Amino acid sequence: MDTTIKQTVITNNVPRDVINGCELTEKERAEFDYVDDDDVQCRPFVRYKGELYDLADLMRVPPGGDLERQGWHAYADDSAFSCIVFKYADDYNESVICGRAHW
Repeated sequence: MDTTIKQTVITNNVPRDVINGCELTEKERAEFDYVDDDDVQCRPFVRYKGELYDLADLMRVPPGGDLERQGWHAYADDSAFSCIVFKYADDYNESVICGRAHW
């Protein structure tokens, strides 16, 4: 019997531009107070559903898992039963596809 948890991802597969930290407003930078002011300038971010995500602070998708088999690279916890997933849309890491995974 297969006891692997299957994860369903909802996405529109629209690539979103990666935003450099230097492009953030002062208010947006304040959200990421765990990053030095100098370091935030060169960190990558992405906007998804009204939220700003620090791409350098994501968790890596576990190897061999359902999300990796679906091509996702990283995730951020959303709730006890869901997460926001991310995969780079190009080889240059200039855009990211986002989705919501749940199980």
